[in-house]
Amino acid sequence: MGTSTEGKSRGERVSDPVAGRARIAHAVVLVQYLALVVSAPFWVRLSLVRYRVPDLRVFYAFLCVIALYLCVRAYLVLVRRIPERWSPVWPIADVVIVSVLVRITGGLNSVAPFLYLFPLALCSIRHRPYEALAAGVLGGVLYLAVTWFPDKPPAYWAIVGPRVAALAMVTALAVTNAAAEAARVRNVVAMREQLALADYRQRLSQEMHDGIQHYLVGLTVRLELARQIMDDDPREAARIAVDQRYLARQAADELRALVRLLRAPVMDRESFVDALRHQLSVFGERCRISAPLEIEGSDVALPPEVSHTAFRIVQEALTNAEKHAHASKVGVTLRFGPEAFELAVKDDGVGFDVASAAQQSPIGSGFGLRGMRQRADSVGGWLRVDSRTGGGTEIAFGVPLSTHSSGRPTRSRLSG
Repeated sequence: MGTSTEGKSRGERVSDPVAGRARIAHAVVLVQYLALVVSAPFWVRLSLVRYRVPDLRVFYAFLCVIALYLCVRAYLVLVRRIPERWSPVWPIADVVIVSVLVRITGGLNSVAPFLYLFPLALCSIRHRPYEALAAGVLGGVLYLAVTWFPDKPPAYWAIVGPRVAALAMVTALAVTNAAAEAARVRNVVAMREQLALADYRQRLSQEMHDGIQHYLVGLTVRLELARQIMDDDPREAARIAVDQRYLARQAADELRALVRLLRAPVMDRESFVDALRHQLSVFGERCRISAPLEIEGSDVALPPEVSHTAFRIVQEALTNAEKHAHASKVGVTLRFGPEAFELAVKDDGVGFDVASAAQQSPIGSGFGLRGMRQRADSVGGWLRVDSRTGGGTEIAFGVPLSTHSSGRPTRSRLSG
């Protein structure tokens, strides 16, 4: 079913949103930066600022340099997408730009030192404590350098001291927040890894139950039958025992598949419908149970995770029909709709009390029905079990194809 191509496309869908969000975040920063540059010519003409700027031509020329810097930065980050290891360059460049701006807008009398908070805030938001610390220290040093005069006024330290102290406090807050958020992100990542490992173990147990056990149960039942008739009909008993070679090979194939991709081996070689036909044929020959397949609608290619889930649910339903229901007929119906896919597995066996089974503990109820429900939930689908004692059992599964990619579980309109 083209698993390698599908896997690659799924990986691209996973990675693209992450890279896209990073580019959007940097684009927002650049837009904010550009807004400051555009508003600067109006800001410099305010009476509170204008008398502090010795030469407007130098100020405007510096704005052109900043605009060129923004263009280069946007090209490198958004177009060329330079490696993340170059990210510390930007807060350092921002601090240098702010320091030059302070110098050309009055030095000690400038009202621009508040712009030192801009790179600090960005480093804190991006969870970069070391970059925030470097930006804060460099900002303090450069601010002292651009405001230093040989004939500095007596009130120099009274003006500079509080500003440098405020910058130091803001730097400490930015570093602390960035470190805390970085640690929180690491904890979240570790927790997600643990949950992924737990989910993998759960899937592994389900795969072993729905796959390997399916074949081992059939193998055990048929070998037990051979043992029972061995005295009366040894030739038939030998034939039945020899015929179980196929089930043994299938179990071995399933075990190897668990190590590889946790996908049913037959699903890697055939389409979903062909694999299901093959499964029903083997099931019918092995158990001497009629297992017809009915298809409604046009056979369309299902998403790999949906087809795999559907195959496993049918496989588990067949195992239950053989192991518990003592059925003589098991019918499987597939419904391919424009917006949803559904299947139903119905047997004429002894049935059971669904309400009573639902009240059992998870441990007591095993992985059968509970595992099928978990599989259905994992792909945003639903599972319905209808049964009564002496009246057979019907297991129905459905998944909305139109909303499956968005991950929003929606009940199919075909399910009633």
